[in-house]
Amino acid sequence: MPADLPGIVRLRDRREALTLRTILTAARGLFAERGYARTPIRLIAQQAGVSPQTIYAHYGSKAGVLAGLVDLLDDEAGIPDLMAEVDGLTDPEELVGLLARVSRQVRERCGDIVTVLSSGAAVDPDIADTLQEGARRNRLGVEMIVERIRGTGRSLAPRAADIAVALMSAGVHDSLVVDAGWSYDDYESWLRHTLVTALLR
Repeated sequence: MPADLPGIVRLRDRREALTLRTILTAARGLFAERGYARTPIRLIAQQAGVSPQTIYAHYGSKAGVLAGLVDLLDDEAGIPDLMAEVDGLTDPEELVGLLARVSRQVRERCGDIVTVLSSGAAVDPDIADTLQEGARRNRLGVEMIVERIRGTGRSLAPRAADIAVALMSAGVHDSLVVDAGWSYDDYESWLRHTLVTALLR
């Protein structure tokens, strides 16, 4: 009987996906608690219940594990689901509102990952590279929505993508939610209103 029957392959793929998620979840907690520099692969492996060789086989290095956290962030923040909504929207204000929701969900659900990347980027080139990749993905998403709005015929502010990225930044979020004590509902509502006012003509 052939070893790679479709059901066996799917089961193997699910097991592998579960192992990768377990590794990333363990790394996420340890990086947040101990910091990236003070978290060895050995400890991540121990926490995840796998061998260090398993981590090296899948991610190559601790920097690879960190890069995997960007994918985990996208998944846990629900970015693929939110971006799938873009195709069904034609109202420019609803599209701008989607940007506010993305920003809220990233900060609310994955603020610990954002903090690890932001605080470590200044001292570790691996973290800086991963942070840059996250910022690149964010900008691509913003530019996609800006183009979608442009396609509706609605006039946009010059440099609309730059303005949106700035308003959605961690610094603005932290100033309002962390420092001023705003709720996430307040933050999303303010961000939506501000983006609509700043971007749409």
